[in-house]
Amino acid sequence: MTEEEKKPQPAAAGPAEAPEKPDPFAAVREPVLARFPQLQPDGDMKTAAGFIVPAQDLLRVARGLKAMPGVALDYLSHVTGVDYKDHLQVVYYLMGTGTGAQVVLKVNVPAENPEVDSVTSVWPGADWHEREAYDLLGVRFRDHPNLKRILLWEGYEGYPLRKDFVDRRPKRERQIKAAR
Repeated sequence: MTEEEKKPQPAAAGPAEAPEKPDPFAAVREPVLARFPQLQPDGDMKTAAGFIVPAQDLLRVARGLKAMPGVALDYLSHVTGVDYKDHLQVVYYLMGTGTGAQVVLKVNVPAENPEVDSVTSVWPGADWHEREAYDLLGVRFRDHPNLKRILLWEGYEGYPLRKDFVDRRPKRERQIKAAR
C-alpha cells in the first residue's frame, strides 16, 4: 500500500439532511402569541396560523385581532362547527384584506351545553354562519342579534350534524332515491 492509500479517506457523504422549512405563518403567529399568551398554537393547521382560544376570551381576542397592526383581521370568511363527541369546536376563518394575514381560531365548548359569545359585534357577516352552527349543531351564541333556525323549521327536534342525532322519520322516508 502506498502512503496515499494509507491516509484516512473522507467519509462518504450520507443522505443530505433536508433544510428546515421556514414557518410561513411565523410572521402572524409570533406577534399574536406575544399579545395573547393565553392562546395555544394549533399545529394541525396547514393553510393559516391556527390558535385554540379559551371560550371566555373569544370576544377580547377577536376585537384585538381585528385592530392589531400588521394583522388587522377585518374579514371573517366563515364560521363552522365540529362534533368530536365529547365536545364541540367552533372554528372561525379570518383574513386581513390589507395584510394578507390568515388565521383560524378554534374554540372548544362542552357537548352538553355548547355556548360561546357571538362575534357579530366584531364581524357582522358572522350572523348567518352562527345561525347555521346553531341550527345544525346546537351551538348557542350569546348576544347574537337574531339566533334562530336558518335552514330547518322552528320546532324541529335535534341538531342533524351532531353525532348523537337520531333521525326519527320512518325508514321509508330516509332512503335516498337512486339516480336514474
